[in-house]
Amino acid sequence: MRVFNILKSGFIAALLNICAYGAVIDNANIISEAVEIKLNSIGKELKSKTGVSLDLLTAENIKGINLKDIASSHIKTLQAPYVVLAIIPKDFSSKAGQLDIFASNDALALFDKEAVLSPFPQTGSIIPLLTQNKGKDIYNSSMLNGYADIADQIAASKNIILENSIGSQNRDTINIFRYLIYGSIILVIIVLIFRKFNKG
Repeated sequence: MRVFNILKSGFIAALLNICAYGAVIDNANIISEAVEIKLNSIGKELKSKTGVSLDLLTAENIKGINLKDIASSHIKTLQAPYVVLAIIPKDFSSKAGQLDIFASNDALALFDKEAVLSPFPQTGSIIPLLTQNKGKDIYNSSMLNGYADIADQIAASKNIILENSIGSQNRDTINIFRYLIYGSIILVIIVLIFRKFNKG
């Protein structure tokens, strides 16, 4: 019985330690170990320097699941200021995915939620990556990008630089890659139109 109590106390302490600074709760099993370690390091530093906890919450795509309900259950365990980046990955066979950011009012004022969730490459840091290639890796890249974007914005609002941040260089590289893809598509369309008119 004593051993059980010790183990129970250790588990609770570990859980409180994770919740204290921000955590990855990957119930959908879409985040790699390396990315999870990086996200936790960013979250820990953000919490220690700004007081804001930033969590990534994933949930399995099952019938009747609602992202808001899942997030609400998790938020009950948090203290403001907090931000929860939550996602239910798309089930490519049938179900659409769900994505949203939930935050306490004091934390919401520290970053631009609409910009982070924008579908446009020049502003959005999550959706443009999610809509590229099918497969598990899109979640690692998009969640890392979005999580880091939120963390950087919160830190910047308090005039703080995060040592563990992935920085703007990574996002700039991704944006350049996107523009090259879009540019190539536009070029192909122009060539096809040009050929069509020449044949006519």
